Amino acid sequence: MSRWWPASVRRGTTLAAFLACGVILTLGWLGTRAFVETNLTSQATNLARSRVDRLVASLGDGSDPALSGDAMFVVVDGAGRVVSVSDAITRLNPQWTPPPPAPVGAPANWEGTAQVTLRSEAHPQWREFRTYTAVGRVAGPLTAYMFVLPWDTLYTLQLFDDTMAFFVPLGMVIAALVTWFALRRTLRAVEAIRRELSGVSGSRLDRRVPVPPSRDEIARLASTTNETLDRLQQAHDQQERFVADASHELRSPLASLRTGLEVALAHPDRANWPSVARRSLLDVQRLQRITTDLLQLTVEDKPVSAEVVDFADVVAEQVAVQTVGAGPTVRASVQYPAMVRGELVQLERLLRNLLDNAVRHAATTVTVTLSVGDEVVLEILDDGPGIPVGDRERVFDRFVRLDDARARDVGGSGLGLTLARDIAVRHGGSLRVEDSDSGARFVARLPGAWGAAGLP
Repeated sequence: MSRWWPASVRRGTTLAAFLACGVILTLGWLGTRAFVETNLTSQATNLARSRVDRLVASLGDGSDPALSGDAMFVVVDGAGRVVSVSDAITRLNPQWTPPPPAPVGAPANWEGTAQVTLRSEAHPQWREFRTYTAVGRVAGPLTAYMFVLPWDTLYTLQLFDDTMAFFVPLGMVIAALVTWFALRRTLRAVEAIRRELSGVSGSRLDRRVPVPPSRDEIARLASTTNETLDRLQQAHDQQERFVADASHELRSPLASLRTGLEVALAHPDRANWPSVARRSLLDVQRLQRITTDLLQLTVEDKPVSAEVVDFADVVAEQVAVQTVGAGPTVRASVQYPAMVRGELVQLERLLRNLLDNAVRHAATTVTVTLSVGDEVVLEILDDGPGIPVGDRERVFDRFVRLDDARARDVGGSGLGLTLARDIAVRHGGSLRVEDSDSGARFVARLPGAWGAAGLP
């Protein structure tokens, strides 16, 4: 910021309005003045032409030219000698040089102009002593010149200048005052917003800025600020819950691992070391799953790649993996092709998390259906205890545990469904729990990429 320019927004804007108004009004003043001067000078020149025509006509027939008393003219012969001069010039007794005669052989309609300067050593301050434009006409062997009188132009311009010299500063002052008081009202709301924001801290995210009733940009700024504070508070609350839940989830396997190792070390001769190792490995695997899922959640805002994936191949591969070994029967009905845009690894994780969840809670059977229509729809249905309607959104929260049989999820990290929904949303789709006759029915919908598949 320049040293001479005010640092205050209110003062700086007022000064800017004052200067801008001054520049605009001054330019308007000068432009209008030039326009008025041009028009008045043109009118005076046309009047001089009319008068010189009457003077030429009177010289031809010897009549009175009927000119007004302020008319200034001079008639010269072919040698440049003054033949006749108006009384308006004679009584001034000027020092001057008469205009030259018309060129030899000039036609009867010849018109010329000349600059004639009247001056006086005795009265140099009189307005009549100046340089005039004279309009000339041929009158037989003579040349008649009529002076273009500037008096109406000078009077009008003087009146115009006096008027604008009053109204231009007045307009600048009014513009500055209007700007000052308008900004005072506007900045009062901004100051209220600043005052409230200064009280916002990590422990006081519940504060909100006042929204003025003006419905202008300041009101929209206040509304946006409050929306941002709402998101910050939600993120802060979510982070606190996440930290608490994560610490609790990590504490359980760590405590189990430590207790098992301490007991075994306290009685090494009686410890079943292969069994201790197996239990410790299970706890370490659970810790690994939790930390892996936590790391995955840290990239939830990053954009996904735009590669084209046949989701039908992903479903077939993951179902084949789940059917290996003991556990519930996994049945699949897959429609080919099912082209979507996204990251293959992320789509595999989406399906794997849903399948792992269904297998852990199914009694005997898990049914996987992939259909293709306006979008690609994946349904995973298990025949377990199901999910109450009131908990169908809550199951996607981090580390949520429901009651009854589904709550005893000893094999999961508590983040699988959270990650599954996050992946679906990041790929432009959705993941919900929908109605079913028995068990839990998860439905994922993803936009198709038919052009990439060569389909209509």
